[in-house]
Amino acid sequence: MSHIEGVNGPRGAVMSLYITSDVSTSGTISIPGIGFSQSFSVTANSVTTVSIPTSAYIGNQQSILNLGIHVVSSQPVVVYAHIYAFVISGSTLVLPTNTLGRKYIVSSYLPNQYEGGSFSQFLVIATENNTTVRITPSAATSNGNASGVPFDIVMNQGDIYEVQSKGDLSGSLVESIDNGNGNDTDNCKRIAVFGGTTWSPLGCIQADTGDNLFQQMYPLNSWGKEFVTMPFKTRAGDFFRVYASESGTTVNIDGTNVVINSGDFYETSIISKPLHIIGNKPISVVQYSITQVCDGNLGDPEMIILNPVEQNLKRITMNSTSNYQISRNYVNVLIKSIAKDSFKINGQTPRSSFAPITGTNFSFLQEEISTGSFTLTADSGFNAIVYGFGDIESYGYSAGSNLEDLDKKIIVRQNNIPVTGACINEPLSFEVSLPYKPIRLVWNLGNGVIVADDNPTTLSTQQPFIYLFNGGSGGNITSYSQPGQYAVRVTSTQEGIQGCQAIDEMVYDLTIESIPDITAQTNTETCERDGVINLMRLLSTRPGPNHTFSGTGVKDSLFFPIQAGPGSHVIQLQYSSAGGICSKTLSFNINVKQSPIANAGEDISIDLGQSAQLMGSVSIDVTSYIWSPSASLSNPQSLNPIATPIENTSYILSGVASNGCTCSDTVIVRVFSDLKIPNVFSPNNDNVNDTWKIDGILNYPNATVQVYNRFGDEVFYSLGYGIPWDGRTKGQSLPAATYYYVIRPNNPRIQPIAGSVTILY
Repeated sequence: MSHIEGVNGPRGAVMSLYITSDVSTSGTISIPGIGFSQSFSVTANSVTTVSIPTSAYIGNQQSILNLGIHVVSSQPVVVYAHIYAFVISGSTLVLPTNTLGRKYIVSSYLPNQYEGGSFSQFLVIATENNTTVRITPSAATSNGNASGVPFDIVMNQGDIYEVQSKGDLSGSLVESIDNGNGNDTDNCKRIAVFGGTTWSPLGCIQADTGDNLFQQMYPLNSWGKEFVTMPFKTRAGDFFRVYASESGTTVNIDGTNVVINSGDFYETSIISKPLHIIGNKPISVVQYSITQVCDGNLGDPEMIILNPVEQNLKRITMNSTSNYQISRNYVNVLIKSIAKDSFKINGQTPRSSFAPITGTNFSFLQEEISTGSFTLTADSGFNAIVYGFGDIESYGYSAGSNLEDLDKKIIVRQNNIPVTGACINEPLSFEVSLPYKPIRLVWNLGNGVIVADDNPTTLSTQQPFIYLFNGGSGGNITSYSQPGQYAVRVTSTQEGIQGCQAIDEMVYDLTIESIPDITAQTNTETCERDGVINLMRLLSTRPGPNHTFSGTGVKDSLFFPIQAGPGSHVIQLQYSSAGGICSKTLSFNINVKQSPIANAGEDISIDLGQSAQLMGSVSIDVTSYIWSPSASLSNPQSLNPIATPIENTSYILSGVASNGCTCSDTVIVRVFSDLKIPNVFSPNNDNVNDTWKIDGILNYPNATVQVYNRFGDEVFYSLGYGIPWDGRTKGQSLPAATYYYVIRPNNPRIQPIAGSVTILY
């Protein structure tokens, strides 16, 4: 859209697109009218910024230009557009094509009458060829179109048409109409509409600073009946406009009723507290931030179209920015009070607290954030706006929107329960809810099934009127054999209305996912003491990241037989598809057999040349047993053999029970002998006699070894002798000489020993 600074000169405006997502993806941005195309990629939970060439700038002209910007991605993304120059910026959430409508009422504002480059304006974009658009401006246009007099234009895909005025274009009607070639949806195209101004001061007549205003309009079929507003943080107050889609609309604003006609609006005074706004017919509410000089607080004009409480999200990835010179960023969040504790920003609880809103069951949060990408989540639906302020600078937009036609919608059910997705081959039923009785319904299930139903029969006796999909011999049940994203469309034709106004097209994005059928090994058996089982190795296919094992003895994906105990144990695997839509449960058994017990007895100490009797025992279920090693035993098949080892020996008693489970235990027989102490060694690193090895000292783990030089200085000390001395002291090699030692075995069997040892090189 046009900007007061244009794109030329040192303060010319630029446009950036901020693209973010909670998944990593890629796509393209193209402007066919100037031959521009650029690929982009987005890393999950981060922001990719794409600068739009200035050759795509529209300028102050009311004509058809092929300058539409087309964003296509392989996975869902959130797109924000920002037009900014020196201290004059505006931004908007960009709506996906499938949420666009055919009829819009423009939100704008009065431009500055004394500033030549200040205009109220709106912009229309065609999404398909041969789109006929009827525009009824609410003020005389700069191109000479009279106020209240409709005029038509024909546009092709990617064409744009901007309308400007020195008056306030708020309330202008923009609608896609039948091009005269028939009365069906092929001739009634979806369009996008953006509204705002090139530059406006807001909030006080003496303001000499302002901003451009820039917001994408919501189609009339997505307007709601209940709104709860939240004030901008740090400002003295904001004001609001409430628009009506139908004449005679009664709007209650915090207990005060006003009546608004179609295309008109009611403007509040500047107010610093939340408002509860309810209409008896669909309405739109727009929030305006005032000019900095009006309250002296940091910030400048901004316009944000608010979401009704009926249109909310449970998860959104959003972006805050420092462009152009934003110094403080904020997010406002509206949520039902009962669910406020579940709200998280990047998985963390907000630093600020939610405040209850009097007279409602809602609470709101004002949280200061840094620049960058943020993922907002909650267990219940919420609405959020993102905004930022700098010195005479601002931006703001809805953090996300779940635009749906609130009184005309498709419902998909599985087992009579509404769903947003399903698994392949699962039976689904489809119905549509309407506020009127149509004369024709056309069902397009997105999988090649298209069914026309003339004079359909409703299940209801009053609004809403419910109609079931009827697929002929297949009844109202269908399924999808391949995973993917399916756009389910229902086109409804009203009786007694002409043109595109007779046609309603509802779109439902249906996600179909697949999930493998996993089997487990049958007749899995293990013994109680055989060790941990990796449950993944029992499965025919890995279940993916979304899975949980449960059962006695189970921790994560491991099964601990000793914790489970003997018996047959049921293990359950619950797993789901990547998007969590499909889920399955697999049950299988692991039979744990009781393990026998072997006891080799207490460790024994003997002197070299002596014998000892091993005192082994086994549980009564052991049918055979044996000792090993057998060489120094009198009878390895006896529980109590005589052992005559010549060195420290570990004897293992092993047994086998009648159920096939095994057991074992170990006893150590330590053989004490006199120490064999060398009187010379050569630590010259030739791998021969490099250390002072003392045979038999390992039998005395509490022994101390001390070595002194001829002056009585201690050069080596150790408690225990696990690492033989290498002739060094404090990391330095000692000279060749004779040294003196004292070895204290600290055992009553052997007295301390003193002697000398010589180092040779």
